[in-house]
Amino acid sequence: MNKLFIRSVSSSFIKYNNLPSCINCVHFIKDTSNYPYDPPPNDKRYGKCKLFGYQNMVTGDINNEYAMECRNNENKCGEKGKYFTKKD
Repeated sequence: MNKLFIRSVSSSFIKYNNLPSCINCVHFIKDTSNYPYDPPPNDKRYGKCKLFGYQNMVTGDINNEYAMECRNNENKCGEKGKYFTKKD
């Protein structure tokens, strides 16, 4: 069978293949955990988004939301990545 045919058919089954990836966005904050040397994160080894989160009123620290949560919420970036801005 032709390799080109196999490659084109298999990529059509990948869900969200045509949508922008957060890792290529200027708003993406890479996960900085040092796993396996640090304790494993609580099932959220995703990067975060600079656009969404909240500021602690006492300390002033910014707590950004996980990028995956932002992409799963249509009131935020949503599945299509409405606030996606490609990195240079």
